[in-house]
Amino acid sequence: MRAITLLKGFIAMQDFMKGRYGVDDLTTALGAIGVVLTLIGTIFSLRTLSVIALLIIVLGLVRAFSKNFEQRRAENEAFHRLVARIPVIGDRFKGSPGTGSRPRSGGAGSAATGDLKRQARTAKKMWKERKTKAFLKCPNCGAMLSVPKGKGKIIVTCPKCHARMETKS
Repeated sequence: MRAITLLKGFIAMQDFMKGRYGVDDLTTALGAIGVVLTLIGTIFSLRTLSVIALLIIVLGLVRAFSKNFEQRRAENEAFHRLVARIPVIGDRFKGSPGTGSRPRSGGAGSAATGDLKRQARTAKKMWKERKTKAFLKCPNCGAMLSVPKGKGKIIVTCPKCHARMETKS
């Protein structure tokens, strides 16, 4: 019964977010800056800094709940242009799909959901085959490889990048 209540609450929240802008890079940056300033304000007992941090966090939430897509998108693009000028951080944003695209979302069909589904499928497979297979990551490309357990020293070739490695199984 409790699970049904939680599910209804989740669906209600999902319905509430329909037609709203959601979280983008600027909103994430505002949240991170707000948290850092809150910590600094708390550690050094600077009440005004904590209030400013709270206002920054509230601004991020207002942006996320906004229904004015065009204005939020323009703000996010301006943020991307500003950050692209910073040498160390700007490389992350150059040519990224976030410049002028829709905000990130965790909705159905998004890349984040696909990654979670793939991770869940991999974890389920690993758990199922844990007694007969050993799992390792390719040091070259990071692909997950499975090898039979109990075969001693073996040479494994990655099917993705064809790198060869010697390992114990």
